[in-house]
This record gives sequence, C-alpha cells and structure tokens, in this order.
Amino acid sequence: MNGMVGERRVIEIISSHIGKRCYDDVELVHVNGLEVALKCDMLVESTDVPRGMEPWQIARKSIVASISDMASKGVRPSYALISLALPKGIDEDYVRGMAGGFRKAAREFNIKIVGGDTNEGKELIIDCCMLGIVEEGSRFVRRSGASSGDLILVSGPFGYTKAGLKILLEDAKASSWFRARALRSVLMPKPRLRFGLMLARYATSAMDSSDGLAYTLHEMSRASGKRFIIEHKPIGRGVERFARDNSLSIDDLVFYAGEEYEIVSTVRREHLEDVIRIARSTGCQMMVIGIVQDGNGVYIRDEHGERELERYGWEHLALT
Repeated sequence: MNGMVGERRVIEIISSHIGKRCYDDVELVHVNGLEVALKCDMLVESTDVPRGMEPWQIARKSIVASISDMASKGVRPSYALISLALPKGIDEDYVRGMAGGFRKAAREFNIKIVGGDTNEGKELIIDCCMLGIVEEGSRFVRRSGASSGDLILVSGPFGYTKAGLKILLEDAKASSWFRARALRSVLMPKPRLRFGLMLARYATSAMDSSDGLAYTLHEMSRASGKRFIIEHKPIGRGVERFARDNSLSIDDLVFYAGEEYEIVSTVRREHLEDVIRIARSTGCQMMVIGIVQDGNGVYIRDEHGERELERYGWEHLALT
C-alpha cells in the first residue's frame, strides 16, 4: 500500500502524467503573439482562514494570493474568475460581506472579476483564476536565472505573520503596537504589486514568499543551480522582542511562517541603486539579505560560521 503524499508530490505525479513540468507559480502561454500569464489559487477555510477574519477579508485574501504571484513575475493582472464552494445554510449577510471583499480587491488592484462558478461544499472554498498580459517592453521573471555574484533581496521584513497567528490563536504576549502590526499582516496582507512590476526590469529571478522564506530560497536556488548564502536575516521591527517574550525561535518566525506575500528576488550588484529607488518610490522596506555563489543549497552565514538552512515550508496534505 502506497504512503500518504503531500501537496508537492501530488503536483509532481499529475505533472508527469500530463507531460507538463511546473517550474513557476504562474504559467506563461503564447496566444496570437501575446504572452499571457495564467494563475489559479485556492483558499480553503479550514487551512487558510484563521479565527478573527471577517468575510470581506477572506474574500480579499483569496485575490491577494494570486496578485502576489503575478507581482513576483512582473505581470500586471487584468481579469479574474472566482469559484465558490459554500456550506449549506450559509448566511446571506456572510455572502454580502464576501461580495464586498471581492469588490474592494478588484478596485484596490485594478482588476475585473468577469465570472466564475458556485457549488455546495462542506466548508468555504474560494478558487481564484487570474489572467494578465506581459506588457510590451516588460519581461516575465522566472524563479530560475540567478547568477553567481547576484544579490538576494526581499521586498520587506519577515516575522510578523507567524507572530500574528500566535497572537490570534494562542494569545501570545505582545505590545499594542506590535499586536496591531502583526494582526494586520494576517488579516490584511499587502502584495507588492507596484514593486514587482518595476523590479522586473532588473530581477534575474524572483518568487513570492507565501510558502515560507526558507522554502522560497531553496526553490530559487534549485531552479537556478546556484548556492544561496544568507548573511542578514530580514527580521521585522519588534520581532526579536516578541520571540524573547514568548520563548519562540527567531528562525521559525522569519524563515518558516508563510503567507507574507513579499517578493524574494536576485539582482546584479550594479542594479542595486536602481532597485533601492524603486523600493522607496513604492513604499517597500527592501532588504539585501545575501549573495548568490556557485554550488547548490541555501546556507546562513553569521558570527558562528556557516550552516545549512533547513528546507521546509507550508505544505497542504503534509503530515507535520
């Protein structure tokens, strides 16, 4: 009898049967001379909706997930299809709340929701399918493409999302300022669309970090066939104190959370000043966290020497 499989193994099995090897979270197809980017992402209530989210925030988050992946590829999203599985007996006010969230997201990110489907399910499921056109003069940024000597960047600090979940689900201790910042990262995630669109000119590789920073770095390292050295941990303001006050690991908060919706990218050193200007103009707290070298794997280098960064992150169907 075969053992249970996780999400990534499911993707491998299905891809091998349909003759498609999936290297990116956004697929690029060519239609009548146009480069069309396609993305779908599914939100499932039991795994993706923490306690405390309002219906409109849930709906918005289902859009944000696809927006963030498009942003990391340098693609401006244009259209979306929304499919819903709704539990029997769902309240009309709840549906109205979700509708308001879809409308808010459409206006916030300048997309058109053009249709979708509804069905009955045991819990709320929202599937967002998104389409964008790679604009003339732009380029589609893949997770592969990093070269030795490139700098590794992130569009913002890490640690808030897992802290927010600890506060929501476990009543972790936090100052009022930090509590508000951490909860906002969970309930109102902010994808880096403007930054991603402008970054595409300079990025040699990029991914969104929604499956966790460690996993993202490993995927980019593997796809590029390069060694990633992390020299500076992108720790958010107040995260170290929160970790101390609650006896938590900084590495766990920063590298192994997921759903930050930041962009992780590599750029050539000579383009750093250009990217800094982009970050300032788009309001991102961009950080240089490391360098790309020949070799393979992802390593942290600090005053204690060099150690391998363990490769894991959020995975549906995983046993742990």
